[in-house]
Amino acid sequence: MPQIDIVREARERLEAAWLQDRENREDAFTDLKFLAGDQWPAAVRQQREAQSRPCLTINRLPQFVHQVANSVRMNPPQIKAIPAGGEATEALAEIYSGLFRHIQYRSNATHVFAHAVHYAVACGIGHFRLATDYVDDNAFEQEILIRRIQHPLSVFWDPAAIEPSRADADYCLVSEMIGKKEFEARFPHAAATDFDTPSDGNAESGLFWANRDAVRVCEYWVKRPVVRTIARLARGETVDITEVDPAELPRLGIVATRKVRSHKVERYLLSGSEVLEGPNAWAGRYIPIFPVIGAETALETKTVRSGLIRAARDPQQLYNFWRSAAAEAIALAPRSPFLATPAMIAKFKAQWDTQNTVTRPYLLYEPDPDAPGSRPTREPPPGVPTALTQESAIAADEMKATTGIYDAALGARSNEISGVAIRARESQGGNAALHYQDNLMATLHHLGKALIDLVPKIYDSERTLRIMREDDSHDPVRINAAVMGVDGKPMLLNDLSQGIYDVRGRSGRLTPRAARKPPTRCSSSSAPYRRRRASPATSSRRTWTGRVRTKSLRG
Repeated sequence: MPQIDIVREARERLEAAWLQDRENREDAFTDLKFLAGDQWPAAVRQQREAQSRPCLTINRLPQFVHQVANSVRMNPPQIKAIPAGGEATEALAEIYSGLFRHIQYRSNATHVFAHAVHYAVACGIGHFRLATDYVDDNAFEQEILIRRIQHPLSVFWDPAAIEPSRADADYCLVSEMIGKKEFEARFPHAAATDFDTPSDGNAESGLFWANRDAVRVCEYWVKRPVVRTIARLARGETVDITEVDPAELPRLGIVATRKVRSHKVERYLLSGSEVLEGPNAWAGRYIPIFPVIGAETALETKTVRSGLIRAARDPQQLYNFWRSAAAEAIALAPRSPFLATPAMIAKFKAQWDTQNTVTRPYLLYEPDPDAPGSRPTREPPPGVPTALTQESAIAADEMKATTGIYDAALGARSNEISGVAIRARESQGGNAALHYQDNLMATLHHLGKALIDLVPKIYDSERTLRIMREDDSHDPVRINAAVMGVDGKPMLLNDLSQGIYDVRGRSGRLTPRAARKPPTRCSSSSAPYRRRRASPATSSRRTWTGRVRTKSLRG
């Protein structure tokens, strides 16, 4: 396809993605501003500041976001491969699982996942991605890494995609700002023109801001339809022979062949007028961008996406208003005057005139013979309306109600005494936000499928891998090594391209270092603790049944 057509296609698809998701993106941007402390309408703030009235922002929202997002850091999720058919074995599945853990370790994936969940909670969506890079500057071998996408609104998805993981998307665009000097160094012959803005794009929520010192480019991922030819061999294996030399086909022992409609993934980097990079073929069959979704509500003509902040915005604004009103009322309240006769203060009038502005350890007065036994006394101070404090408390409670996270989950002390009661109270907030953790696990399901598809294509040569065990130890494993089989024929040792594997994920890490919770009950204070076996119903593991075939030809 000509370059101009690629740019036009990407621009039209960006326009469609923007129009479909515009309301969600604008609301998400407002959510992020609220989380950052920008919680007063601009006109109201300007009016109050012009009148020298207090405009306080007491931001209570971050505690709710951190309460949910930090659970990922406390219980880092893991992906495990399990054999599902073909030539898959438990040994190869363990190599896959160890490699997954090593990829997560090398990528600091706990931070990446927590970053994505943070934005899913904050504004309804967060993202991360898969990438490949050379092991070091002196090697040809590549490795797979998991990397974060800093801004959640920089990604635009195919409007037709409905899966939470967006695995069914046909395209995806990622907007990025590059400094002009860096742009000129990377693309010396390219014109420094920004990628086009949608016709009604919002300059903030769409990330289409102008910057004289930077150029906006767009990463364009797209699935292109292809037709592949697969063959069944006499030994029962199924291989892709689309790109095999026809002269090699007779010696494979082909029993049957058929055409398969499939796709390939291509990547382009575009400026406003040309293709800067691409088409670059991605080794995997999945677009390597992964969203973590907050809550989605399907309506008749649209889907509303939101996070934890959305429903708490109004209570937070009310809280700011009532706290500002209380501060204003207290500041403007007149100081309580003293009641005294002229004779009492005449000799010390200078002290009494400045008693509200100068701090003194004592005030002198002269007894008045006309008022024997009396002295200057202060009137009771005017009271602050109790409605202000009551409304502030109501607004604070409404923030807890709209987020589903109450005092016990936030660390406040309660009346519960037993461990069972305390954990039951704490679990209330966890259950209210459980769908964020569940949506992350759904995305990791898709990530696991993508890794099983990608690993044999990146780790395709003879090499030694470091795999990570569940106890955090590392072991070297040789893969794709040519050895002599028991039948005297050459074979590949630990060939990762063979077999069918499922993926299973769990939240939390089960290692010997994991802290053990004390039992919830015992027969008496002196009785020994009894360990209880966890039933399958209470297990934190979750199994996915999606099957992924990874086949490649081994001559």
